[in-house]
Amino acid sequence: IDWGVYARSDRLVVKTFREEQDLSVLVLLDTSASMSVPASDRKWERSCEIALALAYIALMEQDSVCVSAPGMFDSPFYYGARAIHDLTKSLLSAERNPSVDFLREAQRAVAKVRFPGVAVLVSDFLMPLSDIQALVNVMRAKNLDITAIQVLGPGDTDPLRAAADVIAVDSETGEEMEIGLDSRQREQYAALLEDHNRSIQDIFGSARIRYTRADTTTSLADFLIRNLAVSGLLK
Repeated sequence: IDWGVYARSDRLVVKTFREEQDLSVLVLLDTSASMSVPASDRKWERSCEIALALAYIALMEQDSVCVSAPGMFDSPFYYGARAIHDLTKSLLSAERNPSVDFLREAQRAVAKVRFPGVAVLVSDFLMPLSDIQALVNVMRAKNLDITAIQVLGPGDTDPLRAAADVIAVDSETGEEMEIGLDSRQREQYAALLEDHNRSIQDIFGSARIRYTRADTTTSLADFLIRNLAVSGLLK
């Protein structure tokens, strides 16, 4: 009861308080080989841009931020807006290791989280659905509020546009296969990609994970303003 108000007005007024808590934010970047293929798509570069933009927003909100690129970079928790400079320098100077076992290293990174908070997973998700489900299970076990951002480029949605007969190399395993890319096979590829993306969205939906897609042909500003605002991650 606010006794000062009661003394002045002869009315009982109850004061209420809301405890404000600083959030911890984990941004997890996919470091598997497919994130660099094809190089012209700049999926890895766009993922870093998204991570740093989100980190800056969180630091400005006085939240703590950790950016993890499993197998190549794992930052401490940063605090304060000025920390974005150290974070940017450290992330962009880290050397990539495309041969890393992303799933195993990502599970280790998530295991270090001690308190519930916000987690953002940035990946092309061009991996087995079982791996995605396993990573989701680990993150959910930490009671994290999760957002998944799928980064895709033209090389994923319409690969080798000008080619016909090619030798395709699996960026993850190195396996080679001779294929012909006629219109029928391109339609089949598009259908398979759509089916895969629908499946990962089903995984996220059943786990109540926000999902949005970032195309590398779209500007970073447009993605942040439109996609993330709509997804509910940015408010």
